[in-house]
Amino acid sequence: MKSQQTFMVEVTFYSSARKTVPEAGYRPHFVMELDEEQEYLGVEIYDIEVDTLDSVGYAMCSFLYEQEGVGYSKIQPNTSFKVMEGASVVGRGKIVSFNL
Repeated sequence: MKSQQTFMVEVTFYSSARKTVPEAGYRPHFVMELDEEQEYLGVEIYDIEVDTLDSVGYAMCSFLYEQEGVGYSKIQPNTSFKVMEGASVVGRGKIVSFNL
């Protein structure tokens, strides 16, 4: 079941890893930088304002699932994350705020 929890991120996507800037509906995984478990957290980017690769932009995201055992509590304001596509790091970012 899709979650209604939404949050804003500051994000950069790497030209060395992607050919284009993602569009709304993009569903990567976030891995929090300081997470020792390196848990993949499924998210959906539903609004994105990133003009070019290798530049900082903003995106609105939501948790992809609402279920027990998924460590979404690791996503907190001012925490940094890697944007993952499979085993590839395609970008990095920081949680800016939550819209409750």
